[in-house]
Amino acid sequence: MKKGARSFRILVPSFVKSENEENGEVENYLRGFMCRPVFRLEDTDGEALDYEMLELPDFPLIERAEEWGISVKAIPGNYRYYGYYIPGRKEIALATTEEGVFFHELAHAAHEQIKGALKPGQDSLQEIIAELSAQVLCRMVGKRNRDTTGNSYRYIGRYAEKIKLTPQAACLKVMSETEKVLNLILKPKGVE
Repeated sequence: MKKGARSFRILVPSFVKSENEENGEVENYLRGFMCRPVFRLEDTDGEALDYEMLELPDFPLIERAEEWGISVKAIPGNYRYYGYYIPGRKEIALATTEEGVFFHELAHAAHEQIKGALKPGQDSLQEIIAELSAQVLCRMVGKRNRDTTGNSYRYIGRYAEKIKLTPQAACLKVMSETEKVLNLILKPKGVE
């Protein structure tokens, strides 16, 4: 554990071994749940685990991130997010090899350059712009290993609902800003 790391408690199942009266076999039975302290992976030091060894491919448009001084690195996967962009550190962190996730985070970086600064946290309009941009970029570069349109629709829908819009209306609302993001990302090198 890293110095100063604090645990938090989660519910974990509690099993008890008991002999089955019918066949005589010893079986595990769920007795109930109990609280146990756990630490976040980020709060630990040590050797990397095998599942952390994600090798990122050579993404299309990675040169744009490099041109902007943004590092792209692999991180251990989790179920809360597949990637993030940290403006202050100029860093894109990815827990997946999906191009769409890379494009989403690259769109955040481009949007930051256009606006000067992004709102902290997960601002609905910023997330819709990034996801819409990612889907456009996937199609433009011809990278579609699997169709993620439905996932993007649901993602945009969640954020659209927060601002009381339909997914379609939300996309129309951000169309102009999305165009600026795409133009910046796709602009040929050296063109102002």
